[in-house]
Amino acid sequence: MKEHSSCPVCGAKNLESVRKPYYYRGTKETFNVDACKSCGFWLTNPAPEGAELAAYYESDDYVSHTDGTGSLMDKVYGAVRKRAIKSKFDLVASLAAPSKVLIDYGAGTGEFLAYAKTKNWTVKGFEPSEVARENAARKGLELLSPEERWTLEEESVGVFTLWHVLEHIPDLNETLAYFYTRLVKGGCLVIAVPNHESLDADNYGDDWAAYDVPLHLWHFAKSDLQRLAQKHHFQLEKIENMPFDSFYVSLLSEKNRHGAMRPIQAFYQGLRSNLAGSKAKNMSSLIYVLRKD
Repeated sequence: MKEHSSCPVCGAKNLESVRKPYYYRGTKETFNVDACKSCGFWLTNPAPEGAELAAYYESDDYVSHTDGTGSLMDKVYGAVRKRAIKSKFDLVASLAAPSKVLIDYGAGTGEFLAYAKTKNWTVKGFEPSEVARENAARKGLELLSPEERWTLEEESVGVFTLWHVLEHIPDLNETLAYFYTRLVKGGCLVIAVPNHESLDADNYGDDWAAYDVPLHLWHFAKSDLQRLAQKHHFQLEKIENMPFDSFYVSLLSEKNRHGAMRPIQAFYQGLRSNLAGSKAKNMSSLIYVLRKD
């Protein structure tokens, strides 16, 4: 287990416990979430690392790596993912990046890259899971492991995308610095992460599925991405809501709290969260567009 004594965003040694969520995919093991009393950033602390962390990804529930097992939740996830891929690509295409070289970091089984490839983008992906890379290969995609990321030349990429990936990356600051060096001038870094300040997060507390400990090492709010963008010399250009996520996360959270999925209640809580967060860009998950000047 790795224990942080200081905040990775601001460096302050001023952490306090704020949440005790649990590994809902299996053992129900509880993990501590700390908040920095100086800047407000939240982190899983202590957190497993290396092979110990990798073992938590082996659950059949982790459909980002496996394409699912055919359960109801897999079907819901798959339907949401298909609907979301087009809107994600449309956002990327609207950014007018100076290069149509797209790198999906944490590409899962490659659905987003496969779609972008049909739109005449040059695509490449990085993915730590060998199982996911094999699934992507069956779609005609070649994904590399993150250890091979240094093979990319500096200033060679138009857009990096991370769809619910940054919260999984242990070396947070090193990775953000890497993206900056590999992007061309005017290139974009597109980051989607859960938002622990959303109404559904507040409603479900430790049962909120998007804490997803210990897989999620970091827990973001808008102010955190603003600070990280500034720290790594990016301009935070825009923030967009992800309305589908509120419903999916609420379904999982209902199961965590009550032992069974309750679709009507989940829909109600997801709708409440979306209505509350729509104008303020404060839904269950948010997309941040960072641009390299």
